[in-house]
Amino acid sequence: MTGLIIALDGTAASGKSTIGLLVARRLGYMYFDTGLLYRAVTLLAIRQRVSPGDAPRLAALAADLAFEVRSAEDGGTTVLLDGEDVTVALRSPAVNRHVSAVSALPQVRAALLEQQRRLAAPGGIVMIGRDIGTVVLPDAHLKLFLTASAEVRAQRRYREQRARGEAITYTAALAALQRRDRLDSSRSTAPLKPAADAMMLDTTCLSIPAVVEQVLAAVRRVAAAHPAADSGDAQERPMCPDHSPP
Repeated sequence: MTGLIIALDGTAASGKSTIGLLVARRLGYMYFDTGLLYRAVTLLAIRQRVSPGDAPRLAALAADLAFEVRSAEDGGTTVLLDGEDVTVALRSPAVNRHVSAVSALPQVRAALLEQQRRLAAPGGIVMIGRDIGTVVLPDAHLKLFLTASAEVRAQRRYREQRARGEAITYTAALAALQRRDRLDSSRSTAPLKPAADAMMLDTTCLSIPAVVEQVLAAVRRVAAAHPAADSGDAQERPMCPDHSPP
């Protein structure tokens, strides 16, 4: 093993992707967002006109997924599906509407489970999702669960989508997040919930650097028992954002 296995779960728009990527960079670890796998299956289903409830066909799409993630010049990630750059398409409103239903299907989750475990096995990885600490990597060295108020998360999602040029209102963003929360937490297979031994982080009133520092502090504590881990040193006082609707 070349480093720790870090499982990072949380609600939609709680900051998982941003925090996970920054922590991975600081540690020199691999970063992988498992949600991209489910979004890729959803995008394929939309393109091939497969119903979100057609479990056998969706599971077949998941099993044959030709998926690749590359580091982008801006420090982010570029996602390729069958060789096509679908980085932007994976965040489209259509995918957002259907991904929770697709990801709730046991057949789809089973088809993608071993891929995720094989990726994490060597260690030195920050893997994010909604069931990483509870199902995918129950033996991860460090498990984290991020959340924030629905209003703050909706504000974040609203700003993200407007920055991409999408026509959306804050009210619509809030309603979509609340619906996603209900679907994720109530599905019968791998529902969204923190692992019993997960470190809980509420990011509502914390700046990104403050959350990163808390995670790195936890990594350093765990790394004391696992010398292969590396840790960083970033500090910033937490700041509470404006919670008023935009």
